[in-house]
Amino acid sequence: MRSERFTITVVLSAVLGACGGTATYIAPPAEEYLVPEIAANGTKFFVLQRDYRRPEQNTSAATVSHPGGRSDSDWLMGERNIEQRLTLIMQRTAYCREGFFELYREQTLSGFSVRGECREIATDEDRERFSAGPIPL
Repeated sequence: MRSERFTITVVLSAVLGACGGTATYIAPPAEEYLVPEIAANGTKFFVLQRDYRRPEQNTSAATVSHPGGRSDSDWLMGERNIEQRLTLIMQRTAYCREGFFELYREQTLSGFSVRGECREIATDEDRERFSAGPIPL
């Protein structure tokens, strides 16, 4: 019985230690835009576009330095907390005032995008305010 408790304690300690040792995620630097699209019937769509700022390809032997000593293959780990970020963007821009739902996501080596639809129909003010094209964030 005593050895079972010891084994369980060791295993739990190892699991908890592994969880506590994970690195904090840092999104890669990017240019970010909200691209509004209002259909003729008033449906409001959007694309959140993140174009990663990648270092220029260099033919010299110099290597690119990343925070935390990550290599290029480790750098593009995907996007996290995108729902919270989208909610904040919609609050800040007032594009989707009654909420939104996600239609799809796309991750490539050069960027990340989310296409969504607002839960309300566009007003005349929306059509005027959001007709200028992409909104830099």
